[in-house]
Amino acid sequence: MLLKRARLIPRGITLPGKQRLGQSLPPFNTPFRINNCRYGLALKRQTIFNRQGVVEMKMDTRHSALYYLIVFLLLALPATASWASVTILGSRIIYPSTASSVDVQLKNNDAIPYIVQTWFDDGDMNTSPENSSAMPFIATPPVFRIQPKAGQVVRVIYNNTKKLPQDRESVFWFNVLQVPPTNIGSDSGKNKMLVMLRSRIKLFYRPDGLGKPDNLAKKLQIKTVNKGSGKSGIVIVNPQPWFASLSNLNVKVNGASYNLDADMIAPFSSQTWWLPGKRSLKSFSGTVTVTLVNDLGARISESYDVPHH
Repeated sequence: MLLKRARLIPRGITLPGKQRLGQSLPPFNTPFRINNCRYGLALKRQTIFNRQGVVEMKMDTRHSALYYLIVFLLLALPATASWASVTILGSRIIYPSTASSVDVQLKNNDAIPYIVQTWFDDGDMNTSPENSSAMPFIATPPVFRIQPKAGQVVRVIYNNTKKLPQDRESVFWFNVLQVPPTNIGSDSGKNKMLVMLRSRIKLFYRPDGLGKPDNLAKKLQIKTVNKGSGKSGIVIVNPQPWFASLSNLNVKVNGASYNLDADMIAPFSSQTWWLPGKRSLKSFSGTVTVTLVNDLGARISESYDVPHH
């Protein structure tokens, strides 16, 4: 359950049972109001996980056919951050070890208000806000109301609860969950569907002294590897203290071109991509083109000659 309880109730929230500011937010299936906008509805829930985030739907079970049709359509379509009305300005957070805090800008591009909940995880998408207390970063405010067409600054703070390596970067994920009001744009008394969108971006903790990864792409090392079964692959070695965030990986060998699933390569480590089918790379010519995402979110490509063995 992504939004079950929060640590604090933002100002302006009226909860059932006369709860006051500073108490825990009720379970998500308990409706609550913020400035006459009703958030949360006790309906059947289906959670859809994807690589970009989570779409969480709630709908009356009496309309199960429509419910499953919408679930199918959401699964069939690629999930992108552009679905979210509340967007994060920037594609990543760089947190220098010398900083006391880093500000993250959010923007509500919609004409209705939203409740927003923020938390961190270490790569496990199933980490809920309740389980994120072990993370060495906190976001404040953790829960807030964002007005239509307005912005919000979220302050990220390293709380020092976990010692992080100082000879390399560490990576965490910043989560933003937007919850729409249920009494806007619908007639009262009718069944409604609630769609919650979750966005995630990476946070890179960068120790002092590492500098900036200006030439990261140029310093990667490319190798080939062969299995006894006849399969061959490409090995990319990252001998540097920064993460290499690949957005695209293309291999061209002996006239064939392969677009492989890009991934992130940790500092001082390597990853292997196996080519489809049985193909020996013992005698061939070709290139590997790696596209990386830099600190500003720009994409930088570098091509390497595939080494011969």
